[in-house]
Amino acid sequence: MLCRFLFIILFSFTPLLYSNTAFSEVYRWVDDDGETVYGDKPGTDNAEKIKINNAPKKDQSHQERLKKQQKLLNAIQEERDEKIALKKEEKENKEQQKLKCIEIVKELQEIKDVNFLYEKTGDTNNPKFLSDEEREHEEEKYEKYIQKNC
Repeated sequence: MLCRFLFIILFSFTPLLYSNTAFSEVYRWVDDDGETVYGDKPGTDNAEKIKINNAPKKDQSHQERLKKQQKLLNAIQEERDEKIALKKEEKENKEQQKLKCIEIVKELQEIKDVNFLYEKTGDTNNPKFLSDEEREHEEEKYEKYIQKNC
């Protein structure tokens, strides 16, 4: 109980020990080397006490200017974010196009490698076989796509 009481008293009065430094005085003097020195205690007999003014209050026009500046910065950041999103989307589209090109090239190679090319019909047991002209036309279609998009 006594420890708790002492603990409370100690922490209650601790801020009072440091309150003196918050309102300290500032002195200025010239040392032996001719340098101007500032301190919280006078260093020599010719030390001069300095009054420190509070920071000036910000006027309304300054506040409005800061608000406009912040709006401008926000707009610029939004533009940057949009550009980043567009670049990311463009990169994803290129990657998808690249994958599609790889797939198309594989399909073209399969068309060239098979002996017979056919299309599925409604009857699963009776597919439609493509003629040589139709097969060449399919190959040309794939090659044109590859030349145009890959």
